Amino acid sequence: EYKILCLGDIVGEDAVSKVCSILPKYIKENQISCVIVNGENASFLTGISPDLADELLRAGADAITGGNHTMQNRQSYTYLEDTKEMVRPINFGDNAPGRGYAILDANGYRILVMNAMGCVHIEPNLDAPYSFIDRVLSREAGNYDIAVLDIHAEATGEKYAVAMCYDGKFSVIFGTHTHVQTADEQILPRGTGYITDIGMCGESGGILGMDTECIIERMRTHLPNKYRAASGDPIAYGAIFTVDEKSGKCTDVRRISF
Repeated sequence: EYKILCLGDIVGEDAVSKVCSILPKYIKENQISCVIVNGENASFLTGISPDLADELLRAGADAITGGNHTMQNRQSYTYLEDTKEMVRPINFGDNAPGRGYAILDANGYRILVMNAMGCVHIEPNLDAPYSFIDRVLSREAGNYDIAVLDIHAEATGEKYAVAMCYDGKFSVIFGTHTHVQTADEQILPRGTGYITDIGMCGESGGILGMDTECIIERMRTHLPNKYRAASGDPIAYGAIFTVDEKSGKCTDVRRISF
């Protein structure tokens, strides 16, 4: 059995520190074979800095995925180009820094890690991800053992549509972006393990990792108000997907938090 740990959007440096402090022991105790972390909020709503990305990779992450905030951190542009373990949404296109997928070695298996972004109620508004995904699956056929997709999207229906479209073509498809862990973990008909959103890693005492009063004021007045990080103990949410190495099909999906 090949276990893949996927952790949701990391919000802020404290959450990075929390994940990095626990991850090595968690990997060993739970016999994790591969770790994929969504880091697009690690620098608190401005993507992820190279230093924070390095911390996560040193702690045991095999790949870092991104999202709608990834390109806001220009410090990471060169890092995206030079570091195959960090991918950004593939539908940003070929002109954007970095790449939308990578094939990595993780415990002796070739893991295709792909990142895509939805286009319903989310900015920037990119082209639909389907043609981008199709091209990679065709181009890399036979070059990987297990494929994983992080679909970073707002609309639950859009995430589920992507999952059903590629059921059986990926071993694992998980959603990110909403910061709320959903209770719909399942194995789709053709063997893909799926969950609409794996949640976030961030401060527990706010709204989606941000200060409660700040968010309420923005909602009530619609006036500009600088986002502030929440206070409280960081908590990490994610899921563990168990994959049969021979068939590439997912045999179990389990939501986790620590």
